[in-house]
Amino acid sequence: MNYHPWTHDDDEAFVQIDETPPEIEDKDFLLDEGRPASSWFPAEVVFDFSPVGGLKPVDSVPNTLGLYIVSEKLRSILESASGARFEFLPVKLRNHKRKLLSEPYFVANLLDVVACVDREHSEFRMNQLITHEIRRFKRLVLDTSKLGPDTKVFRLEERPDMFIIREDLAHTIIEAGCTGMVFMPMEDFGAEFRPKDNYDL
Repeated sequence: MNYHPWTHDDDEAFVQIDETPPEIEDKDFLLDEGRPASSWFPAEVVFDFSPVGGLKPVDSVPNTLGLYIVSEKLRSILESASGARFEFLPVKLRNHKRKLLSEPYFVANLLDVVACVDREHSEFRMNQLITHEIRRFKRLVLDTSKLGPDTKVFRLEERPDMFIIREDLAHTIIEAGCTGMVFMPMEDFGAEFRPKDNYDL
């Protein structure tokens, strides 16, 4: 079974978020580590539309914060079909006119973390600040022997702000008409960092 990095759709018509709400700016880094957050996550968190983004709400909201912000529709699919451990932390979205959207949204905090990068066949650059994590991939290859038969979505321990999704769950999400995400072919992930000449990342 194939696996895919869960990335954001860069369609300019879609809403984008690029600012961390002040309510969580001191702890937002905890939301991309696969650790429980419900005990400290505030009851009222509002994400503002970016002025450079579009107006069309989507099910997986593109953002520059390293978060997975999902609609009720997508939350329901992940909860019922993924078999993974999630916290769905309620948030609100506010549009360019400072009006709150009525539709519920959630930060999908995925708690399942798996170390499964095939380091021999992957190409990557390590994070100089968090030295046990990978900062950037030129090529990502998974060691699928480290994945259980029921593992459909997980965080990559070597880069925990990144979700990896199994193809059958990805198809379920796409067939439900969800928007805002791209489930990239694994062989294409990092291709933009593979120049033909000898380029130092």
